[in-house]
Amino acid sequence: MAIKKGGLGKGLGGLFNANNVTEEALEHTKSVTKKATDGERVVPIKLVEVEANPFQPRHHFNDEKLQELANSIQANGVLTPIIVRRFKDKYQIIAGERRVRASKLADLSSISAIVRDVDDDTMAAVALVENLQRTDLDAIEEAQAYDALMQQLHLTQTQVAEKVGKDRTTVANALRLLKLPKSVQMLIEIGDLSMGHARALLGLKSKTQIEKVAQLVVAQGLNVRQVEALVKQKNQGSTEKLEKVVSPFVSSLATQLEEKFGTKVKVNVGNKGNGKIEINYTSNDDLSRILNLLDIEVD
Repeated sequence: MAIKKGGLGKGLGGLFNANNVTEEALEHTKSVTKKATDGERVVPIKLVEVEANPFQPRHHFNDEKLQELANSIQANGVLTPIIVRRFKDKYQIIAGERRVRASKLADLSSISAIVRDVDDDTMAAVALVENLQRTDLDAIEEAQAYDALMQQLHLTQTQVAEKVGKDRTTVANALRLLKLPKSVQMLIEIGDLSMGHARALLGLKSKTQIEKVAQLVVAQGLNVRQVEALVKQKNQGSTEKLEKVVSPFVSSLATQLEEKFGTKVKVNVGNKGNGKIEINYTSNDDLSRILNLLDIEVD
């Protein structure tokens, strides 16, 4: 099971409410995160003087990917300067926190940076936009961020899509996920359900069935096509038990066992990782043959 990351939604709510992010600040992010202009210099600054963006809602970073970046930095250096603002006797990161973390892992003492004058409102907006444009946000985090933009800045789905460089359909599909029960949203956050699974579940006419069907999907490892078929079955009012849907893993396992033992094998999977395997035999001699294959001696 995947490890759950910190929820972005609560951080964004606090981000907007506490720091009054405006549409103007959101527009300003387009200039403050660009590379150095003709009038700016790239300067080395000490890593011990660098602090994270105080409005950064993300607190979890992939350790393996950070180590890969650190290895690259050890071999090639930091190819793109980070962007910071001066704050008291420190520098706060505007853009480039992964580079800073990886540089510390690589035991560097300093890093190249562009120093810009940026206010709190824009810093908060930068943190928001940077997170939305990352590829490793889970689907629920992304949906919560879009919703926060719409609610706090009074934007339409189309305007949100333009702000973050996404297609409007992408934003609309993400926002639909927030209609799912919280328990199902949690399954998406931890990676047990995909966007495809979620969209299929939203097709259930009876919304009270979503949680039960979602649990079944996870327990049996159903793919998206199987979930779509199951949803169609439920919408048509079929009385067939949900447990009769067989996952690809269970089907493949049964086939492999039947090939090994040369007889019918049934695999039953429970909802909590438990289950049982039934191996058929047709005679005492057939039983002895199967026991030999299992390397079992019975007195």
